[in-house]
Amino acid sequence: MSGRSIRLGTFVRNFVAAAAVAALAAAPRSAVAQDWPTRPVTVTQTFAGGGTMDFAIRLIAQAMTGTFGQPFVVETKATGSGLVGLLAIAKAPPDGYNFVVTAIGPMVFRPILEKDLGFDADKDFEPVILIGATPNAVLASPKMGVSTIADLKAWAAKNGNKLNIGMPGVGTMGQYCGVLLLEKLGIEGNFINYRGATPIVQDLLGGQIELGTPAFGPSAMAAKVLAISSDQRLDVAPSVPTLKESGIDIICATWNAIFAPRGTPKAIIDRLNAAIDAYLKKPETRKAFNDVGLTPWGGPPQRVTAQMAEDRKVWAPIVTRLQSSNPK
Repeated sequence: MSGRSIRLGTFVRNFVAAAAVAALAAAPRSAVAQDWPTRPVTVTQTFAGGGTMDFAIRLIAQAMTGTFGQPFVVETKATGSGLVGLLAIAKAPPDGYNFVVTAIGPMVFRPILEKDLGFDADKDFEPVILIGATPNAVLASPKMGVSTIADLKAWAAKNGNKLNIGMPGVGTMGQYCGVLLLEKLGIEGNFINYRGATPIVQDLLGGQIELGTPAFGPSAMAAKVLAISSDQRLDVAPSVPTLKESGIDIICATWNAIFAPRGTPKAIIDRLNAAIDAYLKKPETRKAFNDVGLTPWGGPPQRVTAQMAEDRKVWAPIVTRLQSSNPK
């Protein structure tokens, strides 16, 4: 046998062996995607309990537990205005057992404000699905005795034209909604950072603050709701006017979405997306969500990417302009 034949034979054997190894490596990945999940799945919730995000993700987790036959466990990491949980998931194994639910603030606003967050909103995550959106609410302390936006402006005029306002974290829609509102009303605000809507409502009831602008949620009705920042009234609060009806041309909505670490198998993401999307379309789901002021969205993962791009286009000039007045 010639040297050339020996070399060719060796090449063929090596090629076949390499192909076999590649096939064996690919097979488990395919099987994992097909059989997933085989153990509990963790969903990190990045804001405080009691709000619409917490409410929605727990209903979704319960439904997915039934759909897939494995526990979907919600873990709350509500520090750093939603950033701590995102950082943890950005570094988590992309094996289909780690997901995070977050909002427009950490994924759109904060990257505009800060270049080094420890993660890249586009490069470090795989979008899974848009859960839905909630309008922000203008909440007043019952101790103020105001019922409308006009009352609020009159109260401020009699009290130094300044008030304490609670916001659900730096770089959130609640912050910018509040900043824009006071700007249009000509009122100076002392902004106070809270970990979610529930503690804002608690301090409104106690009179420690006069105003709050969190996303509308189950706890909001305990305070005095002056207006909501959507284009139409909510079914759950039909007597509450919109800001537009109150003479203030502002629309603010806080959306929530689920993401996975970059590199999570597409087949797993597609399976989870399809299951959650089907759940969001159920009439009973829509009613449960609407009852807390949350409008279900759903759709393919690409809708998350498109929504983020659209929000950057709309909000980047506003966020940049207001940056100097943002509380830190």
